[in-house]
Amino acid sequence: MSKEKLISEGYKAYENDEIIVFWKPDLCVHATECVRGNNGVFDPTRRPWVDLSQGETSEIAQIIDKCPSGALKYELK
Repeated sequence: MSKEKLISEGYKAYENDEIIVFWKPDLCVHATECVRGNNGVFDPTRRPWVDLSQGETSEIAQIIDKCPSGALKYELK
């Protein structure tokens, strides 16, 4: 799905040179798979709460794949 489509559906986008991470707050069930996966990348006490500089792209993708609600998605560039 395109970045524009996901944003129009309420997803927020965080990106670097390798990956775009999308998050839709309304879908999040706070299972904390992301935080447990890497609390440097995903830190709900920080704004913005996603900091892609704190992890490797492949690790971030693997963590997002564990999101049970679909609130987190990604697109590799």
